[in-house]
Amino acid sequence: MAAERGVISEVEGGLRCVGDSWGRGGGRWRVAGMKKKKADPRKVEVLDACFALGRACNLVRDREDAKRYFKPAKEGYEEQLGPGSEKALQATYSLIMSTGISRGEKIEKYRALVEKMVGALGEENIVTLMTLNSLGSRLADNGECEEARKVYERCLAGQEKVLGGEHKQTLAIREYSRDMRRSLEKITKELRTVHGI
Repeated sequence: MAAERGVISEVEGGLRCVGDSWGRGGGRWRVAGMKKKKADPRKVEVLDACFALGRACNLVRDREDAKRYFKPAKEGYEEQLGPGSEKALQATYSLIMSTGISRGEKIEKYRALVEKMVGALGEENIVTLMTLNSLGSRLADNGECEEARKVYERCLAGQEKVLGGEHKQTLAIREYSRDMRRSLEKITKELRTVHGI
């Protein structure tokens, strides 16, 4: 995105970028009737530091401190860059991860966030794909194998386009998808045996 190359200019209330700032697709803003605002680069740097501290807390499994850093980073990114910016959405993702809510609530929050990300960043954005992967994991943990398989396959299609078929993340997603398929086959076989189908 433009912010990543030093031009921090996004649109109030969100944005839609076609392509990116590195020349793939031109990086044109597609927002009708909204005026642009300039973000303060110094404030964004402070928010980046706050976000990095949240990630460091997450690494050492200190979820409460992580949450204390992710929340202001998310709110600040939304104010400075817009709620549909990649950084704001990534901070939202991290905040959900660090929150001690029920598995079902996390799944619903991830579903909503994925749709918001697809609308703002596109299906083939690495942050969107990372969130899809997390949604698939939560669904699998919750025993929702069929939906997890579909989510992993959606993620896999994006990973292959963005990172290539042999990238380690793509290979991991491919394996998750296979695991879900195997689980579904096992469950189906057990049901047929028990019910004589």
